[in-house]
Amino acid sequence: MSQLQLTSHTNIANILLVDDTPDNLRLLAKMLESQGYKVRKTTSGRMALQSAHREPPDLILLDINMPEMNGYEVCQQLKQSEATQQIPVIFISALDQLGDKVRAFDLGGLDYITKPFQEQEVLVRVRNQLLIQQQKRQLIRQNQQLQQEIQERQRAEAEIRQLNANLEQKVYLRTLELQQSLNFEATLKRISDKVRDSLDSHQILQSAVEELAKALEVHCCDAVLYSPDRLTSTIRYQHVQPGLPATQGQTLFTADVPELYEQLQQKFYFAFCQIQPSPIRNHSAILACPIFDDQVEQQGTLGDLWLFKPLQAEFIEPEIHLVEQVANQCAIALRQARLYEAAQAQVQELQRLNQLKDDFLYTISHELRTPIANIKQVIEMLTILTNCGRSCLADTAQQELSSDRVEQYFSILQEECDRELELVEDLLKLQHLEAGIYPIQPTTVNLRDWIPHVLEPFQMRIREQQQQLHLRLAERLPAIAIDLPSLGRIIKELINNACKYTPPGERITLTANWIDGDITSNSAPTLLISVSNTGVEIAETELSRIFDKFYRIPNHDPWKYGGTGLGLALVKKMVEQLNGRIWVESANNLTCLTVALPL
Repeated sequence: MSQLQLTSHTNIANILLVDDTPDNLRLLAKMLESQGYKVRKTTSGRMALQSAHREPPDLILLDINMPEMNGYEVCQQLKQSEATQQIPVIFISALDQLGDKVRAFDLGGLDYITKPFQEQEVLVRVRNQLLIQQQKRQLIRQNQQLQQEIQERQRAEAEIRQLNANLEQKVYLRTLELQQSLNFEATLKRISDKVRDSLDSHQILQSAVEELAKALEVHCCDAVLYSPDRLTSTIRYQHVQPGLPATQGQTLFTADVPELYEQLQQKFYFAFCQIQPSPIRNHSAILACPIFDDQVEQQGTLGDLWLFKPLQAEFIEPEIHLVEQVANQCAIALRQARLYEAAQAQVQELQRLNQLKDDFLYTISHELRTPIANIKQVIEMLTILTNCGRSCLADTAQQELSSDRVEQYFSILQEECDRELELVEDLLKLQHLEAGIYPIQPTTVNLRDWIPHVLEPFQMRIREQQQQLHLRLAERLPAIAIDLPSLGRIIKELINNACKYTPPGERITLTANWIDGDITSNSAPTLLISVSNTGVEIAETELSRIFDKFYRIPNHDPWKYGGTGLGLALVKKMVEQLNGRIWVESANNLTCLTVALPL
């Protein structure tokens, strides 16, 4: 805005005159009104304050010497009020001493006019203050506009980031779908190759159920063949997860559940949830798919593939499609028995390659640990040498600074070595667990005496973090025979995980109890150990992933909390090694991990 535009706007400014002398008021008002200003007059400080609050002026000309309340007091109250503190004040007074002027400026006055008035001086000073005030308001408006533009830009950038994040998530999900499809195709190809090359249908069906069980991660996969009269069906081939009961060889009567077998013998697949126990299996989610050969129509349905998943699971369309294709390949296997020998050789070769892979992973893990251990030893030696060398140096500030940095670097290297060693150790344990070679040595222990001892290393840490630890042990906990290193690692990892994410002032609770019967099959007494912590809650969408390798909860800084990201994955594998299971619940600002172990 140009100087001319600013001046034109100031001519219509609203000016408040405060003077107890009417002649002075009339004189000032005449000067200002002749220039087009809107003038309001008051003869006392209190009236001036009321007028300024009721209708804030653009400028105040304030006399100093007034009865009851002088100009200094009026200015002081104006500057103390949020509604009037920005109004510029020009003092007018017959006082011409330096101290009077200094006090006026200290109280917030912007200018000082000495009586008797000089019209030209009054007008110039008034105009200057109005211009300054108008420019200040303009700058404020421009700053507000700029701030609004910045906020709009930030919102736009946030929207772009969100769109990018959504796109990355879609790409990630699509990649997972494609990877799953590729894995299914690879599984189907392996089964198809065995069907094409094998002469032994029995080996083909056994391999088929194993491949399906691994690819779909089901609890159990059965290949069932019918008797010639279709009155009975027998589980001939089976792949079941460790710890679950095997039922291979069991014979079922089709008349017991005719509504199921009628659909299967009519070549329809179906999936359903089984809530109540039945003659088939006491599982929750079941997929049944018939095995039939269209080229030998008179034979009808030869058998079925049954797949079982745990509670709250489901079979998605790609999985069902894979099972259908595998069922077709199984039908071909039953017809092409002459391919047995080639398929058997291929299965043995695959087993040999898998063993080579496991051996390689085991060896390379040891090779990774050795150099890291050597680095740690060298760092310790360098620390000793540095301490010895420092004692021989002259005592200067530069040498002290250099020494401090060396110690800092050594500390960082030490921590990183510990971090890498911990990672390798966890990888080794995880590899042993997955390969089924983790040693188990049951030892009889009294849990009421043993568990408090396991928690001792955490007591100081919990106090330093201002957390609360509560231990709730059942009065009649039985003495149990169990692998103590595994159970100790399970409890330590759960407590360590709770310590990481529990805010100060919140509560960590370890509970140990036992029940008469397993929580799923009611077949044996079960030990229940749970670790809960308040003040933190995991999103429902993340609950199923917390046992994944290297997984960390979103919005938590991994450098802040540390760790390898394998703790809960190891816990899950160890629990399964002990024929137990683990699950997590999180709601109402409380997170609880529970381990169930058969006694």
